[in-house]
Amino acid sequence: MKKLLMSSFAFSLLFSQNVQTELENLKAKILNLEKQVKENKNLALNVNKKVNPIAANNHLYWSYDLRTSLDYIYYKTKSNKKYVNNILSNRITLTGVARAAENLKATLVIEANNIFGMNSEEQYSPYQNVSWVVNETPDDTNIRVKQAFFNYHFGPENGLMFSAGRRPATEGFPENMIYNDNANSPLAHFINIEFDGFSFEISNSIFSNLSDKFSDWGTWLKFCAGRGYSSSKGKWPSDRSPAYSKDNLGITDFAGFVFVPYDDGQYALWTETVYAWNMKGYLTPSSTNMSDLGDYFGEDVDIRARGIGDGISDFLDSTTAFIDFAFTKTMPYSGKQMQGSTDSKTGNSIWIGAQMPGIGDNDTWGFNYVHGTKYFRPMTYGEDTLVGSIAAVRGNAYDLYYNKQIIPHLTAGLRATYLNYNNSGSEGFFGVSSDPNQPDYVNKAYDIRAYIRYKF
Repeated sequence: MKKLLMSSFAFSLLFSQNVQTELENLKAKILNLEKQVKENKNLALNVNKKVNPIAANNHLYWSYDLRTSLDYIYYKTKSNKKYVNNILSNRITLTGVARAAENLKATLVIEANNIFGMNSEEQYSPYQNVSWVVNETPDDTNIRVKQAFFNYHFGPENGLMFSAGRRPATEGFPENMIYNDNANSPLAHFINIEFDGFSFEISNSIFSNLSDKFSDWGTWLKFCAGRGYSSSKGKWPSDRSPAYSKDNLGITDFAGFVFVPYDDGQYALWTETVYAWNMKGYLTPSSTNMSDLGDYFGEDVDIRARGIGDGISDFLDSTTAFIDFAFTKTMPYSGKQMQGSTDSKTGNSIWIGAQMPGIGDNDTWGFNYVHGTKYFRPMTYGEDTLVGSIAAVRGNAYDLYYNKQIIPHLTAGLRATYLNYNNSGSEGFFGVSSDPNQPDYVNKAYDIRAYIRYKF
């Protein structure tokens, strides 16, 4: 019994010594960790002194988008001349979003869109870098501002919004689906150019206060206004007139609105209406200076379904389909010609398309068909292919595309576009260059594009 007690006492003593040793070791580790945490905290505080004013307090977020493309392009004129080329290009887009308050957000998008190597576009294309299309047409490696605007929400439930700056007016629906991008509010069938201006939006929450019906319908309204040409001679005019005095052309302004009477998240009806003043163009083929030719009116109606039916099949649930109608009208000033005529001319176009899930994982494919009449002329100087705009075609456009996610943030795709023009002048200014009755013009063109894209 004594031996057992002595053994128990010895074991307890040994155990207590081990515990004490472990406690001392643990205490030393805790002190060391506390020291490291304090050092890291001081380091973080020093770093935050530099980054907090931008990143933490104002919530600045950046995204990076790089798309490398190869385009094989082909043209054939009515007189049977043929032009063939291949173009390699990089488009680099950086997007910064800062939210200084819950109801105030600012967005900056800068972009470089360049052709590989040196090119001679400045020699042959004096309008290559006009502000309407400067980021939509591949050229040099200069970084330019594509968007720079703020959105300020106010009023009941912050249901009103005012915005000013260089507005997002390209890659609207349905063009955005071709590369699986988010859609901007203008409809791409009618407006696909960069512009500087203002917008004022009345959101669905305001309409819902008027009637519960509007809440179910998702109704909202946005007014927009912009300036396409400023009549100005610049800082030091060659004729020694005062700085920024008016030149011999009028100011080109436009105003309109996007009205969405119904959008329940699956089915939607969107409309867009625009009026513009002092549209520019050349009076004759030999003119070297543009003139004010007349006014312009346009209307667009878009019907879409984000998913067809309800639970019929996974394929239909993941399919987006649409039909889009556009109408344009030119109104020449007395004695002036627009689209080759002194009379007011109307044109219209229909755009039908769909995007569907592919046969594998994380892939989609889609098609577009567009038919435009003789005098149809939307605002699409920001072309959606290198050979021209499918939205503006005076004839028929056929477009097929496929996108595949390789791994998260890395995608690749193929696109084939064929344009069959019945008339000339689809992308010309509003004077003689948009005359649909020119004796010789490109009547067939196609663009086959392969690309790989990193987006984060």
